[in-house]
Amino acid sequence: MTGHHREPASAAHGERIALPEGFSVDQGALFLCAGTEARLQAEPTRLLEAVCTAAAHVLHVGRETAAMLASAAPALGVLAPARRGELLLGLVLCPAPDAAVDLAVRCSLLKPLLPDIDRLRAMPKGQGRYKDVYVHTLRVLAATPEDPITRMAALLHDIAKPDTLVIEGGSAHFPNHDLLGADRAARRLRGLGFDEAFADGVATLVRLHLRANSYEPNWTDSAVRRLHLDAGEHWQRLLDLSYADVTSARADVVSRARRRVQALAEHARSLDKPVEVSPLDGNALMERFGRGPGRWIGEVKRELIDRLREGTLAADDHDGAWRVATEIVDRLPGDP
Repeated sequence: MTGHHREPASAAHGERIALPEGFSVDQGALFLCAGTEARLQAEPTRLLEAVCTAAAHVLHVGRETAAMLASAAPALGVLAPARRGELLLGLVLCPAPDAAVDLAVRCSLLKPLLPDIDRLRAMPKGQGRYKDVYVHTLRVLAATPEDPITRMAALLHDIAKPDTLVIEGGSAHFPNHDLLGADRAARRLRGLGFDEAFADGVATLVRLHLRANSYEPNWTDSAVRRLHLDAGEHWQRLLDLSYADVTSARADVVSRARRRVQALAEHARSLDKPVEVSPLDGNALMERFGRGPGRWIGEVKRELIDRLREGTLAADDHDGAWRVATEIVDRLPGDP
């Protein structure tokens, strides 16, 4: 975030902290200095700077300080859309993004930038039918790499759940929340001045996050290729988001889900490798050695491919390939 003059202060454990002007720290708690309220109305970006600082240094924000921050929140809504977008991005890129977002929500500072996260917090409790979507979002955000597109997608990946919640037979479902959420995320980000590439990247991750999380070992190569193609340049980001999007309290569930993501990544990597092909095909081998079809052809091809892997045979060394093939055929039983 862009900063104003920062005042050094000390946390309870003696750590030196650079604070936005108008704030102080005492015994590990954040306070506003006297007369700061009017300045915050004029320069509301300090509100988010203070939130990020408090989150990064685990400073306590008491009720009185939170109320004073909240009273200045409307000033954020009059900032230019692009400036609000910059503040939102700065929030998710803080060293402690989950704590920063949570503090911003509790101090009514996020709603002027992005109202959707407050709606997640306001969702009715799942009573065992579904996890707390707001808490889940914060945990996913904390588990993602410090990449702008990935972090923003983590914040927004479930924003359509309040509108898609359906209870059927005692179970909760969120039909098409991935598709609706992708569309909403793109519109929100464009409205906050983000360029098309950024908005489309975030929307791609939101749209695909369920598909990546549903990977099973029996997926066909074509299904993996299709997902990889749909993700395009955001493939690694999708894997990172999917890995973070596992927040169960049960360690075995988390481990199993993350192994699925790792298996998906490995499956895709295997498809990126060049297909290993014998430099001599079956027809050429049968014609050269006067033998009919049979397992001997596979034996010759496997040996040739092994030589290619070892580097003892070059892919374009056809004379060398025929020498290897002849050695193998000479060892075979006499009858073709």
